[in-house]
Amino acid sequence: MLAHASAQRPAKLIADAAKAHLQPIGCRRVGRSRTWISDQRYWLIVIEFQPSSWQRGTYLNVGAMWLWRARKGHAFHAGYRIGHFLPYYSSEQFSPAVNGLAAQAAQEVQSRREQFKSLNDIYRYLVDDTSEKNWQIFHAAIAAGLVGDIDNARRLFEIFDAMPIRSVQWQIELRNKNAALAAQLDRPSLFRASVLEIIQECRRLNDLPVDPGCLDAA
Repeated sequence: MLAHASAQRPAKLIADAAKAHLQPIGCRRVGRSRTWISDQRYWLIVIEFQPSSWQRGTYLNVGAMWLWRARKGHAFHAGYRIGHFLPYYSSEQFSPAVNGLAAQAAQEVQSRREQFKSLNDIYRYLVDDTSEKNWQIFHAAIAAGLVGDIDNARRLFEIFDAMPIRSVQWQIELRNKNAALAAQLDRPSLFRASVLEIIQECRRLNDLPVDPGCLDAA
């Protein structure tokens, strides 16, 4: 029993530190996991205190996840690993260190919120970040369509459509979704409604409340 209690100590310290720093700025914990999220309506900030397979302790991953691809689970579409692995040797060593890491996580959340204050900010970031990042092009195409840059959206959708894919179901489905959305670019209201529907489905899959007005002030 004592060994089991000791094994749980890092997770408890991580949870307490994260709660102290992330909950006051509007983040919430995903179940009993080491993952927290900040719900930005049509995107998320994902904060993960990732364990190691080799040593007790944690990594810190913070990044943005765009919700216009319906999927269950979290992804890092902009940002990921922050710093180095924080090892656990003792409660005395780990507690102040993980408290500092959680404070850093909170700073990263605020930075992401500032970086992506509007859909135009996301669009500019994505359009500048598509080189050699195949799946990023899909996200950039959607963002371009949402902000009304139809020519660029069409160009990006065409680039994505021409990329080779493996015969994996999710890639085939995404290719089909790409074609359907590209066909709607000349009807902006329909395109926007279709993207909104995808966002709502992604929110549902991840146990987030329905937010039909999430794109209204984007």
